[in-house]
Amino acid sequence: MISQNKIYSVVLPAAVLFFSISGFIVNSMKNSGYPKLNYIVETGGMKITGQSKFNILSVNDLSMGIKDTVYTDKDCWLELRIDRQMLYQHWRNGNVNSYPVSTGNNKSGDPEALESRPGLFAIFHKEELHQSTQFNSANMYHFMPFNQGIGFHSIDGTGYYANLGVRPSSHGCIRMKHEDARILFKDCPLGTIVLAHKGYSARTVAFAPEGFSNDEQYSKDEYKLMLAENLYNVLQGKYYLSERKMFVVDPKVIPVSGVYISYDVKIPEKQTVPRTHLSVIDKKDVLDIRDERKIEAVFDSENIDNEIVEVNNIPRSDEIESSKDLIRKYFSNPIGVLPYFGPKK
Repeated sequence: MISQNKIYSVVLPAAVLFFSISGFIVNSMKNSGYPKLNYIVETGGMKITGQSKFNILSVNDLSMGIKDTVYTDKDCWLELRIDRQMLYQHWRNGNVNSYPVSTGNNKSGDPEALESRPGLFAIFHKEELHQSTQFNSANMYHFMPFNQGIGFHSIDGTGYYANLGVRPSSHGCIRMKHEDARILFKDCPLGTIVLAHKGYSARTVAFAPEGFSNDEQYSKDEYKLMLAENLYNVLQGKYYLSERKMFVVDPKVIPVSGVYISYDVKIPEKQTVPRTHLSVIDKKDVLDIRDERKIEAVFDSENIDNEIVEVNNIPRSDEIESSKDLIRKYFSNPIGVLPYFGPKK
């Protein structure tokens, strides 16, 4: 009969190697609902099977919270929640400042009023006092446009404060309290990322590590293609099967009409993950066939789809669609350019 120590000397090295390859190992198992590592040991004409007591993440676990992450090297970025009438300023240190706002209302009866739109934008201009060329030279304090002529600002008086955080009430811009607009103006440099959405976005924004720099200098078209490919792969369920470069986006490549955030197409519930299969043949003495020991370890889960595609066989997205089509579908904001209304007399 095989000693227990001998079995462990065979199984444990294989398990360690398996975990190193798969990258799915976490803390010791606490929930029996997670998939387990099945192993088979053949030695001396005997077959021994069992399950390791390790927690390996399932496909459901690996698919939770997946989004296309856009990285910034600034110290803050802005999240405009149109559905909540709130603006959140996210800081590198984890702090979040909240500001009530009032966005564009296109149901006021004014044909020139515009509804605020979702997309990924960047602040491209700053002006402490801007006089509107459309609305009778109205004063716009601490004006920061990010979507063509639409931006953050305050206006004369305080009567509009009643709508802040409550309902859309502007002709298109994002109205704020005087003090809030002043603080935001001071805190946000040119190029600050603005993510505007109505409760759902397939993209999110994160901070690149301090001191991080891109591997190379990318052209404007290369930035567009990388952003398009990353979103395409997430929406196709290929997050783990595609090569993803980490890069800080250059705000200058973000058009004033915005970048598509897939506000109308949901991320699939499951991302395909490669199936890991390990087979190790360990011969103590190549001349002694009887001492041959075979170890197999299989990442097995009932949640894994039967059809698993090998990582090396995944075609690049530019082999599926042309670069031009990818940029048009997954980078360019389909909402398009805002209409222009000339000065009112």
